[in-house]
Amino acid sequence: MRPSWIGLLLIQILVFGSFAEDNEGVEKGTDEEKEAFVPATFITPSLSIKPYFFDYFPTSEKIGDRWIASKAKKDEADAEISKYDGQWVIGAPSDVSIQDDHGLIVINKARHHAIAAKLDKAFEFVEDGKPLVLQYEAQFEEGQECGGGYLKLLSQGSEKSLENFQDKTPYTIMFGPDKCGPSGKVHLIFKYTNPKNGSVDEYHAKQPDNIGTSYWDDHKTHLYTLVVKSSGDYEVKVDERSLFYGNLLKNVNPSLTPPEIIADPEDKKPEDWDDRAEIDDETAVKPEDWDESQPKEVLNEAATKPSDWLEDENELIPDPEAARPSDWDDDMDGEWEPPMINNPACVGKSGCGEWKRPSIPNPLYKGKWRRPKVANLAFKGVWTAQEIPNPHHFLPTPFGGLAPISAIGIELWTMSERIIFDNILVTDSEELAAEVAAQTYAIRKQEAERYARSKGDGGGFWYSLSSTFNERPWLFLVLALCVILPGIGIAMCCFGRKSSAPVTSADALRKKTDALVPDDDENLAKTQKGNKDGPIEEEIEDEEDQEKNGSHDRSRTNSQSSSHSHGVAKTYGDLEDSGSDMEVGYEEDELKREEAVEETPASSNDSESHIAAAQKEKTTAVKRKPRKDQ
Repeated sequence: MRPSWIGLLLIQILVFGSFAEDNEGVEKGTDEEKEAFVPATFITPSLSIKPYFFDYFPTSEKIGDRWIASKAKKDEADAEISKYDGQWVIGAPSDVSIQDDHGLIVINKARHHAIAAKLDKAFEFVEDGKPLVLQYEAQFEEGQECGGGYLKLLSQGSEKSLENFQDKTPYTIMFGPDKCGPSGKVHLIFKYTNPKNGSVDEYHAKQPDNIGTSYWDDHKTHLYTLVVKSSGDYEVKVDERSLFYGNLLKNVNPSLTPPEIIADPEDKKPEDWDDRAEIDDETAVKPEDWDESQPKEVLNEAATKPSDWLEDENELIPDPEAARPSDWDDDMDGEWEPPMINNPACVGKSGCGEWKRPSIPNPLYKGKWRRPKVANLAFKGVWTAQEIPNPHHFLPTPFGGLAPISAIGIELWTMSERIIFDNILVTDSEELAAEVAAQTYAIRKQEAERYARSKGDGGGFWYSLSSTFNERPWLFLVLALCVILPGIGIAMCCFGRKSSAPVTSADALRKKTDALVPDDDENLAKTQKGNKDGPIEEEIEDEEDQEKNGSHDRSRTNSQSSSHSHGVAKTYGDLEDSGSDMEVGYEEDELKREEAVEETPASSNDSESHIAAAQKEKTTAVKRKPRKDQ
């Protein structure tokens, strides 16, 4: 088996192995008779170390205990939507797969929502210190048209007035999913303080080219994890798989490092600086026949109204089948009018309503006259400010400009309801985040799949396949290779270029006009043996060369013929490569040999024997067995 096919087989094993890994027992569950679903019992997560913040939203927790809903107004918003009046509750999801497993839920849509909670202790970004780890679950029960599910890590000081939390509240990091339109993103925004001037600016992590929409549209719970290390390295994971990663000093936009050289903001353009490359020609005069009063278009006086034009009909008419909605309020919505539709009477006609002559370009139109442009002799070029060293330039360190975190908040606008947040964790331990995920997200995912199978939703082959590809998008590429590569191989085998039949030695040595001679089979067998065992030494005996008077001439002729024979002796590979050119070579060699024979001096006594010997040599040369070149 060729190595390429072995590699392809290994890829196929990887694909179906990954598929089988996540779906063991699924078919068994769908084939067996469905039993009544019994929700699993919620088990409180056990933490090995104390985090900065963790909330799994126990049943006893209520809004206002730990999470404070905002009473602020959103700046620069219309009065009717400026308030953060979106409702929050702590409760169970619509489909209960784990009893008493609650979360923080967005209740209504088309509202601004804001809610925040204080950390148990503030997190400070220390150079060469421990990493920041933020992890939480989010579920869009109704999908998402336009809105977010991201969290904000609020800067120190914001915890003092959580009821006034709004979009302008300072934050250090914003992280989480956001979607509006056909595609979405997982935000990662840092706010960094410039130590030279104290300004705080946003820096966005570079996003993957296409994240897709499965995190919003599949109605499932997804786990979002952010890790930011003191080296500046960050990584974003979704469902415990890396989505993208980078470094604060290299992979944010704009660059965290300010430019060293900038344009001098104090430099002003001189008043006498003329940067006009062209100016109006003041010597130009408008031609006397230039008529500016002519319109650009005029009515076509030659046009006539089509015979099927219906002047008594309107192009649009009220929809006769439209009905006033039952909830229509004239005071709120105005007087109801049926929508307009195209007039059926106008279908297939040239037009309806009042007929008017069409307009055509006016041949007398010239437009407003303007002076032509000429080169400006006073032009000095485009003015630019002088460059100076940037007084705000600094060399950043990853954690140097990140403000300490003292609270966590959710501030968003959404066009979907029932967005559920759960198991929100802030820590400095990646191991603790993995422990929490194993005790919460992993169990939730398992129980959600069991619940779906019990309802007849998502069980079986197609559910398993879609889940596998959703969690491992790279399998799409692998599967495509598994399909395309065998197809290419089959096409090459079935429709590839066919090699021509091998040319035998006998065929190669025979001219187009030669007939097969009796000893061809014997010569071919000897040639094949010679190709295997080595060159064949052959001796040509000529019984007619016994005449003494013509021996010298025949010797010269035989020498030329022998040289010609050695020149055409080939191996099978050489014969195949030479192709049809061999026939041309034979004819040219024979002509040279005959010319040599004619030029050889001969006495009158042996002229006849000389001619006979030459003809004999010509016949013998064609019947010679091929000699393998050394």
